[in-house]
Amino acid sequence: MSVGFACVLSQVDPFVQACRALRPSSVDGPRDTPWNTRDAVVATPENARIVFTAAKPFDPASQEARNLKAVGITPPAAGRGDTGEDV
Repeated sequence: MSVGFACVLSQVDPFVQACRALRPSSVDGPRDTPWNTRDAVVATPENARIVFTAAKPFDPASQEARNLKAVGITPPAAGRGDTGEDV
Protein backbone atom coordinates (compact mmCIF):
# COMPACT_ATOMS: atom_id res chain seq x y z
CA MET A 1 0.00 0.00 0.00
CA SER A 2 1.18 3.52 -0.78
CA VAL A 3 -0.15 6.81 0.56
CA GLY A 4 0.96 10.31 -0.40
CA PHE A 5 0.89 13.55 1.57
CA ALA A 6 1.65 17.09 0.45
CA CYS A 7 3.68 19.15 2.89
CA VAL A 8 5.59 22.41 3.06
CA LEU A 9 9.19 22.40 1.83
CA SER A 10 10.59 23.47 5.21
CA GLN A 11 8.97 20.39 6.81
CA VAL A 12 10.73 17.76 4.69
CA ASP A 13 14.23 17.75 6.21
CA PRO A 14 13.12 17.85 9.89
CA PHE A 15 10.60 15.08 9.13
CA VAL A 16 13.31 12.92 7.53
CA GLN A 17 15.65 13.51 10.47
CA ALA A 18 12.94 12.54 12.98
CA CYS A 19 12.13 9.34 11.08
CA ARG A 20 15.79 8.39 10.78
CA ALA A 21 16.25 8.94 14.52
CA LEU A 22 13.51 6.37 15.20
CA ARG A 23 14.23 3.87 12.41
CA PRO A 24 17.29 4.74 10.28
CA SER A 25 16.59 2.34 7.43
CA SER A 26 12.96 3.42 6.98
CA VAL A 27 13.57 6.59 4.92
CA ASP A 28 14.48 7.01 1.27
CA GLY A 29 15.38 10.58 0.35
CA PRO A 30 14.76 13.38 0.40
CA ARG A 31 15.21 13.66 -3.35
CA ASP A 32 14.64 16.57 -5.70
CA THR A 33 12.49 15.51 -8.64
CA PRO A 34 12.51 16.66 -12.28
CA TRP A 35 8.97 18.06 -11.75
CA ASN A 36 10.20 20.52 -9.09
CA THR A 37 9.31 18.80 -5.83
CA ARG A 38 11.30 17.37 -2.95
CA ASP A 39 10.10 13.91 -1.96
CA ALA A 40 10.81 11.56 0.93
CA VAL A 41 9.49 8.01 1.23
CA VAL A 42 9.01 6.24 4.55
CA ALA A 43 8.44 2.50 4.86
CA THR A 44 6.47 1.55 7.95
CA PRO A 45 7.01 -1.69 9.90
CA GLU A 46 3.80 -2.94 8.20
CA ASN A 47 5.42 -2.30 4.78
CA ALA A 48 3.19 0.65 3.91
CA ARG A 49 4.93 3.19 1.70
CA ILE A 50 4.28 6.79 2.78
CA VAL A 51 5.37 9.48 0.31
CA PHE A 52 5.79 13.06 1.52
CA THR A 53 6.13 15.62 -1.25
CA ALA A 54 6.68 19.38 -1.17
CA ALA A 55 6.73 21.89 -4.01
CA LYS A 56 9.97 23.77 -4.51
CA PRO A 57 9.98 27.47 -5.48
CA PHE A 58 9.60 27.89 -9.23
CA ASP A 59 12.62 29.35 -11.02
CA PRO A 60 11.84 29.98 -14.71
CA ALA A 61 15.56 29.62 -15.56
CA SER A 62 15.96 26.25 -13.83
CA GLN A 63 16.41 22.79 -15.30
CA GLU A 64 13.10 21.82 -13.72
CA ALA A 65 11.35 24.62 -15.64
CA ARG A 66 12.93 23.35 -18.86
CA ASN A 67 11.79 19.80 -18.03
CA LEU A 68 8.23 20.98 -17.49
CA LYS A 69 8.27 23.06 -20.69
CA ALA A 70 9.51 20.04 -22.65
CA VAL A 71 6.30 18.19 -21.77
CA GLY A 72 4.05 21.18 -22.48
CA ILE A 73 3.72 22.68 -18.98
CA THR A 74 4.45 26.40 -18.96
CA PRO A 75 4.04 28.98 -16.20
CA PRO A 76 1.21 31.50 -16.41
CA ALA A 77 2.02 34.84 -18.02
CA ALA A 78 2.93 37.71 -15.72
CA GLY A 79 -0.12 39.66 -14.69
CA ARG A 80 -2.48 39.92 -11.81
CA GLY A 81 -2.61 37.17 -9.22
CA ASP A 82 -5.60 35.87 -7.34
CA THR A 83 -5.49 38.88 -5.01
CA GLY A 84 -5.56 41.38 -7.88
CA GLU A 85 -1.97 42.43 -7.19
CA ASP A 86 0.70 42.46 -9.89
CA VAL A 87 2.82 39.32 -9.85
